[in-house]
Amino acid sequence: MHEPAEKNGLRTAWGRVADAYGEMWAGRTAHITDAALGALAPEAGAEAVDVACGPGSTTVALADRLRGGHALGVDFAPEMVARAQERFGGRTDVAFAVDDAERLVLAPESVDVLTCSFGLMYCYDAAAALHCAARTLRPGGRMMQVVWGRAADVWWVPVIELIETRAQYFSAVCPMMFFYGLPGVMPRMVDEAGLDLIEHATLATEMAFPAVDDAVEAAIQGAPLAGLFNHRLDADSQAEVREAMRVHVDAIARPAAEGIRLPAQAAVTVAGRPACRA
Repeated sequence: MHEPAEKNGLRTAWGRVADAYGEMWAGRTAHITDAALGALAPEAGAEAVDVACGPGSTTVALADRLRGGHALGVDFAPEMVARAQERFGGRTDVAFAVDDAERLVLAPESVDVLTCSFGLMYCYDAAAALHCAARTLRPGGRMMQVVWGRAADVWWVPVIELIETRAQYFSAVCPMMFFYGLPGVMPRMVDEAGLDLIEHATLATEMAFPAVDDAVEAAIQGAPLAGLFNHRLDADSQAEVREAMRVHVDAIARPAAEGIRLPAQAAVTVAGRPACRA
């Protein structure tokens, strides 16, 4: 199936940072995903799929709550799936495969639970991804979506413009990055996908880092724009990005016993497929 060149580029970009994302980001957003899984409250023994699983941390967190169930983690970047298999392939309650949120190959009505933590924003057709989710859920099944909230309340946002303007390359996805966390957007979209809204909440939280420079490197090297930074910017431009982010992070950081904490906001949505359809 034909897909935009930009989407293929995004797949490649995520593949390049499979290790870095796992090391720099996955653990620092785990508390957000954990709160969302608490709202989802999956039942023991459920069959589940974790879409946009990345290096597998969310899939395992989901499986830990299923108590006798099984979680399949899928991601459109093969390198992410390989990383997840390396880390967690020895567990019998999880498995991993390459698949695309916008056209899941899973059979209709094949899972009780579907989760997607910080993945929907990167879809070129988020509505298609939600319809795939609704199709894949069994009647009475539940879906959890976690997306970033308002851009002004997410600490790493300036890195997008800092890198893209210097690289003279502007992602087709980044302008929508924070759209889905705006008030009312996800409730409307899950309704249009044929799902019933169960819970929708904005979560004001923080991300912890040992020091300012650790946060700066995570923002630059742990996300898809790392490729632009490393391959399209010269040394002077790279230094400019690092210094601008250093100034920004230092200005908003809250000192903590273990280092610093930086503000983040996420929107958590839990929806269900109706048990009976008219």
